[in-house]
Amino acid sequence: MPIMSTVVLGVEQGMEPGVLTAAAQLARDLNARLICVHALSGRYVTEKLTDGDLLDSAEPVGEGLAWELSLAITGVNFESYAIAGDPAKVLSAVAEQQDARMIVVGTRRAGLRQKVAELLDGSIALALAQKQQRPVLVVPLRGAH
Repeated sequence: MPIMSTVVLGVEQGMEPGVLTAAAQLARDLNARLICVHALSGRYVTEKLTDGDLLDSAEPVGEGLAWELSLAITGVNFESYAIAGDPAKVLSAVAEQQDARMIVVGTRRAGLRQKVAELLDGSIALALAQKQQRPVLVVPLRGAH
């Protein structure tokens, strides 16, 4: 049996369901396992992210997010994890440890809070594209102009 490839998907509660369904379709098309990662960016991380297998030490995602994932991701098996740290660093580290084929993220809903956050921190997709070598697929919001 061939070794299955992996797609890492950045997730958060309340995200656009179209991002989840697009990632699920991609995983099906690639015959890949789908690893959903919720970065707990508000938590202080005392150790380096690359020390040890991040999935072994991860927490389960919250009930609300788990429910959203189960509703939107169909036709493919997926795993979901919550890991403390900066989202771009967490997604990059998991992708590296799992030798992922690519990382998938969604665009965020536009709003003043989001615009300020991106101004201060930059976008997760941009940070990923600049700081690691794997392809990054950015799924746009449905109906966005």
